[in-house]
Amino acid sequence: MSDESPEHGWGCEYVSDAAHVTDGLPPEGLAEVARIIRGLLDLAELRMEAGNDYDEQNPRKLRSISTDKLILWYQKFEHRQRIYVVRVTWFG
Repeated sequence: MSDESPEHGWGCEYVSDAAHVTDGLPPEGLAEVARIIRGLLDLAELRMEAGNDYDEQNPRKLRSISTDKLILWYQKFEHRQRIYVVRVTWFG
């Protein structure tokens, strides 16, 4: 997923290329990743955090979100208004 945000707003990028991070995911997995990313971007626009893994002492730490079929690891950079997807693991 490349940056799909408006010119001045939150966007999402993959740390390496998207093919590397999502390699081997079935269509269902890719759809789940896209859904999670949309949710993270919506929360970021509202200045809210996903879950309770925010750490004031280390705001750039690697965070994760899990569903019943995958775990997505990401970093959030406020000053860049970017969410960087680092890794996705599929259990489906």
